[in-house]
Amino acid sequence: MPDFTVPISLLRKPFENLYLTASGKLQEKIGQIKTASKIRELHKRLWESQRIKTIWHTDRPLSLSSFFYPVSVNYTTSSGNNKTQLASLDDLPDLHNLLFGTAGQGKSILLRYLLGKEIRSGTRVPLLCELRNVGNNTLETHLITRLGALLDINADAELFKFFAVQGKITFLLDGFDEVEPQFISALMSQLEDLSNKYSTCRIVITSRPDSECKHLTNFHSLDVAPLSLDDLRPFYKKVTRGDSAFADKLVAAINASPLQIKQLVVTPLLATLLAISYRAAQKIPLEFSEFYEELFQILLIRHDGSKLGWRRSRKTKLTDREIQQAFEALCFSTRKRQLATIENELLHTLAAASLSATKSSANADDFLYDIRKITCLLVEEGKKTTFVHSSVAEFFAARYIKSRPEDVAKSFYEKLVADRWSYWQQELLFLQQIDTHRATKYFLIPDLHSSLSSILSDISEVGILDVHRYLEGLGVKKSFVERDGTKQPAYYTQRNRPSLTYHQQALDSRAFRLLFQNAATPWNIGFLNDPTSTQRSYLQISRDRGEKFANEFDQHLLTAIKLQINMLQEWRQSIAAEEQLIGFANIDDI
Repeated sequence: MPDFTVPISLLRKPFENLYLTASGKLQEKIGQIKTASKIRELHKRLWESQRIKTIWHTDRPLSLSSFFYPVSVNYTTSSGNNKTQLASLDDLPDLHNLLFGTAGQGKSILLRYLLGKEIRSGTRVPLLCELRNVGNNTLETHLITRLGALLDINADAELFKFFAVQGKITFLLDGFDEVEPQFISALMSQLEDLSNKYSTCRIVITSRPDSECKHLTNFHSLDVAPLSLDDLRPFYKKVTRGDSAFADKLVAAINASPLQIKQLVVTPLLATLLAISYRAAQKIPLEFSEFYEELFQILLIRHDGSKLGWRRSRKTKLTDREIQQAFEALCFSTRKRQLATIENELLHTLAAASLSATKSSANADDFLYDIRKITCLLVEEGKKTTFVHSSVAEFFAARYIKSRPEDVAKSFYEKLVADRWSYWQQELLFLQQIDTHRATKYFLIPDLHSSLSSILSDISEVGILDVHRYLEGLGVKKSFVERDGTKQPAYYTQRNRPSLTYHQQALDSRAFRLLFQNAATPWNIGFLNDPTSTQRSYLQISRDRGEKFANEFDQHLLTAIKLQINMLQEWRQSIAAEEQLIGFANIDDI
């Protein structure tokens, strides 16, 4: 029997409340939705959203409550820094929240967990949406369609608006960082509009850090807290569903391991992968790169680790290394196309091309079978396939780049500097660790040089006038939206410069975080004092907040830019020293 049991009365409650406030045809529609049979069907659909396959339990979906380890979040208010465990949406500091977390911190799982808690509240209808699926549609149109699918009715804009105006929908919007770059600007405006138009609805957006949604002015930002060493034993006990002996043995091994590995197990995904590695090899890797280098091989043998001398039969007959090379090529191919969910027919085509690229004559169907059944890194769902986690595709795509010859890798990094870096942000983080020299030489140094050149007249030094000129390139625009029958102001951030580099984004995010932090004087005081003002630069807004705030703001950014200048110099010196050493070790001209 499933352990996710939601009383039908709680599911019906928000519909009953809306039915009493509606009239005419609208009341009739709600009456049809709240029938016992409809609510039972809704219960079944919501219950299915709480059953999930994990990389630890790959054979069948499990109830979320049976393995989910509680998540804590860090956030800042006017009273200071706070940390709280999220037991429900009521623990969030605001109605509209941004949840930031790195790859593998369980943001999507957390949203599903909060969805389950929201059902039990009996006050709102939780609506889960993957933002990458919005595409060319408007966000509201997509949400109207999603609500219709959830309630098993045709998309109904009138019904959606009635629910939302009454604050009876909780919007759980997952994966802003997975939205294709060409849709980001429009989606940002639509998210601001959604929060203004339906101000009493709960809205939660998840994303990886430093995505553009950090610049949404109507949302409170929170960071998913990393796992601590104290979390590991209860985490492993929960994930393994009560295997205390294994949890104790693994935690003891981690505590005795080098510091670098202790710093690795800070996300649920990496902690789980380390457990898989340890269970198969009975050892803890010595460093980060070793962990990832061994990961695929461990996944290939993990089902067979307890059977000495026995190896599971593979359809392809490829060696471990040959399978990994083809898988790396496949991951790169899917990431190049920005595919999160892949039609099986297309996946077959990409797999065949990947095998060909690695000079393998293996059959594509056999290769995909081995990946699915032995490593469990690909999960088939009907006519589509997904990676067990997005970071799996990202790491092995990065591993593919690392294995490329110098000219190919150089060309890849140069394209990222030109304008493609936003599509490959997680791969860049991996490459900085596993392909450090080339990532630094061909991407980090050129990108940072371009960033500094765009804001400084001399990239070897920075003054306060440079900071002011930089701040003039960022601003906030005011417009008006209709809310409760009256026009209310809505604010949107904007950039007044033609391009955005990797390091500019990092600096812009820091400026936003500092400028819009809580202080005695609200950030929009300039707009309030001058109702005719429709646009203000970051420089003006910092001055609006008072001399003390403005001076501290300037100094923070001055320091940040100086650090970037020093970083550029250090990288150049490091690359020069490494290449001198490489030249010394070159035996070609002996």
